Amino acid sequence: MDILNPSARDAIAPSFPSYDADLVARANEIRNRVIQFREEEGAEWGAQIERDGRIPEALWARIRELGFHKLTQPRFVGGEGLPLGLYFPILEEVAHMHGTIRMMVHAYNSIWRTVGQGTREQQEYWLKKLVDEGALVAFALTEPDNGTGIDLRTIATYENGKFVLNGRKHLITFAEEAAVIAVIAKMEGGAGRSGLTAFLVPQGRKGMKLTPMPHMMGDKGCSHAVIDFDNCEVGEDEVLGEIGEGFGVAVRGFLDQSRACIAQSAVGLAQEALDRALDHVRRRTTFGKALASRQAVQMRLAEMQIAIQGARLLCLDAAYKYDQGRDIALEASIAKANAIRMVGEVTDGALSLYGGIGYAVTSPVERLYRDARSLWFEEGTLEMQKMTIAEALLAEARRRERAQKRAE
Repeated sequence: MDILNPSARDAIAPSFPSYDADLVARANEIRNRVIQFREEEGAEWGAQIERDGRIPEALWARIRELGFHKLTQPRFVGGEGLPLGLYFPILEEVAHMHGTIRMMVHAYNSIWRTVGQGTREQQEYWLKKLVDEGALVAFALTEPDNGTGIDLRTIATYENGKFVLNGRKHLITFAEEAAVIAVIAKMEGGAGRSGLTAFLVPQGRKGMKLTPMPHMMGDKGCSHAVIDFDNCEVGEDEVLGEIGEGFGVAVRGFLDQSRACIAQSAVGLAQEALDRALDHVRRRTTFGKALASRQAVQMRLAEMQIAIQGARLLCLDAAYKYDQGRDIALEASIAKANAIRMVGEVTDGALSLYGGIGYAVTSPVERLYRDARSLWFEEGTLEMQKMTIAEALLAEARRRERAQKRAE
C-alpha cells in the first residue's frame, strides 16, 4: 500500500519481497558474526578510537578480514549481494557499537552505489578494488556556501576532450582514506537538475587538494575534509553515468537508500541506549526501591521502545520497496525524519534515566548521546526531509485533482 494513497481502491497487495532462502541463511550467518564481534571486540575498539581520536589501521584490516566491507556489493565483483531488507538487521547490530565503526561499515556498503551506476568497465575496476583491496569511495556533494542543492558552484568545463573542475566541497567523509571520489558538479552554463554531472576523480589527481577538518562532536576518529578543485582535469571515461544525470546519480542512485541506512543506524544506536538504560534502572535504587519499579520510569522505557519499533518498521518498509525496484525517495525521507526525532528523544531519555552520572564521559550513554547527533545531519537535515515529504504530498494532491477532473 502506497503511503500517499491509503484510501485507493484495491490497494492491498503483498509487498514483502521473497528473498532467496540461501541468501537469508547467509545474512543470518553474517549478523551472528557481527554480534560476536560487538560482544567480544567492539567496546575495546571503541575505547581506542575515543582515546586516540583516530581509526587504527588494524581496525580497517579487521573489518575487511571479517568481510564487513562487502555486504551489499554485487556478487559479480565478489560481494555478498545482500538486499537492503537483509542488510538492515545487520547494520542495526553494527550501530550498537561506536559511531565511527558504524560509519566505516556504512561507507563501505553504501557509497559504492555511486560507482554502481557507472559503465561496466568502471564497476568492474573500482568495485573489485573495494571488495578485493578494501578500497573506499567518498561522495563529494556538499558545499560550504551552497549546501547540497542544485545551486552547486563546483563547475565542470569541457575543454579539448576533457573536463576541468573548479570549486570547493566540504564535510566529505573519509575523503583522505578514499581511493576515488564521486564528485557532483554543475556543467558550465547548466541550470537545474539537468545541469549536474557526476565524475570519478581518483585520489591524488593534480588540481585536487584535501584539507582535514576538525573532529566532530561525535563519531570521533571519523575523518572529514574540504576538497578544493583548481583546474582539476578528468577524462571523458571518468564521467559517472551520462552528462546531465548527476542528480540521478546523487539522489536516486545513492542518497535515497543511504538516508534509509542512516535511519536504520539510528534504530540500532537508540536500541543500545535503551538497553543500557534498562540495565541501569534495574540495578539502581533510590529510597530503598529500584528505579525500574517506579511508574514514571516504566512509562519512559515504554515510550522509548515504542518509538524505536516504529522507526524500525519505517526503515524496513523503505528497504523492502527498494529491493522491489521502487522509488523510495518519500519512504526514505519519512524514515529519516522520524529517526532523527526518535534517536534524539531516546538518547535524551537514556541520559535522564541515568541521572547526573550519565553526563560523565565514562558513562555508557554519554558517547551514544554524542554519536546520535551526527545522524541528524548525514544525508540531509530534518528540514530537508520535510521538504521532500511536503513536495510529494502536494504533487500527489495535484495528481488526484487532475484525475478527478478528467473523470467528471
